Amino acid sequence: MGKNKSTSARKRRPAASGAPDELVSPLANSPGFLFRLAQIRAFDGFHRYFAGLGVTPTSFAVFALIVANPGIRPGAIADELHVKPSNVAALVNALVAAELVVRRRDEEEPRASRLHPTKAGSKAHREMFRVHLETDALLLRHLTQAEGTKLVFLLQKLLQR
Repeated sequence: MGKNKSTSARKRRPAASGAPDELVSPLANSPGFLFRLAQIRAFDGFHRYFAGLGVTPTSFAVFALIVANPGIRPGAIADELHVKPSNVAALVNALVAAELVVRRRDEEEPRASRLHPTKAGSKAHREMFRVHLETDALLLRHLTQAEGTKLVFLLQKLLQR
């Protein structure tokens, strides 16, 4: 096999101290691997900006779906986020305990509940979403606005069911 001459690939060579200073990656052009690295960078930024709030990317996603879809069922959240219903239940319980979300009985199915943001939850979400937008902007800072828009479009296209 020939060497990858990609500008994104780096070569590992010993520095004067004997420690490697550059790395050759056989995955430098792998979309899946690059998605994973981008996810790590996005999550690092998320945790840095949401530090101290006890919010994870998944709990924020659950909360954002409830705010955007008042009356949503927990099962719909699990389906949308591809997580187990029991994990959604634990995250919803935390949001209820924090008085950001309330459960209301589903009139169509009395054993089920529908989720609604509280007034305090809506206010907290506005601030969290502002911070979320800032972290997204930092993630895309090396792209033009058109490139960022195209990236989002392409990611949405890849995720079509």
